[in-house]
Amino acid sequence: MQDRQYVDERPDRVRGGPDPAFTGSPGKSAATFLAISLAGIIMLGGLGGWFFAPRAADAPVVAMVSPEDIPEAITTLNTAVIPNARSDSRECRFPMGFVTVASPGNPAGGTVSFRTSKYQSPPFHVTDKPQRIAIPHPLPESGGFDLLSADGDAKGLVVALYPAARMEPVNGTATVKVLWRPRPACKS
Repeated sequence: MQDRQYVDERPDRVRGGPDPAFTGSPGKSAATFLAISLAGIIMLGGLGGWFFAPRAADAPVVAMVSPEDIPEAITTLNTAVIPNARSDSRECRFPMGFVTVASPGNPAGGTVSFRTSKYQSPPFHVTDKPQRIAIPHPLPESGGFDLLSADGDAKGLVVALYPAARMEPVNGTATVKVLWRPRPACKS
């Protein structure tokens, strides 16, 4: 009967040690585990970065001024850039975007000017009646993201971008990150 006590135990214990097919040297198993863990952490980090990264769809887009609207748009630019805009005979070396602004529910309005990384507009009196304001394209060759700031005191200011952005200047300034599309190719 003494021989039966070993019948229910696993064969590796009967032979006196672990099965060599399932074990390696102690250094190899720790290095393998560390490599697999590190690869898993890197993959999770990459997925998390991709998931939480800002996308172009998250930022409002500035619409471009059509060629037939350029003469009217030039009148809203500051005096320093008007000569450059007027001298553009092919209507493509000086691309402009535009914003439509209003302060709905605030007929008295307020004064506001717009700023990008390369342009400062003149001040405009904005009321509840919408008005279009041209802004020179700050990144015409490549397009990309830029900050659009509204400086002034217009309460309830709505800036029509796509999608619309509510920009009420707090302490005189409100800023939103916007997307500028690359300039279309010049006409021959």
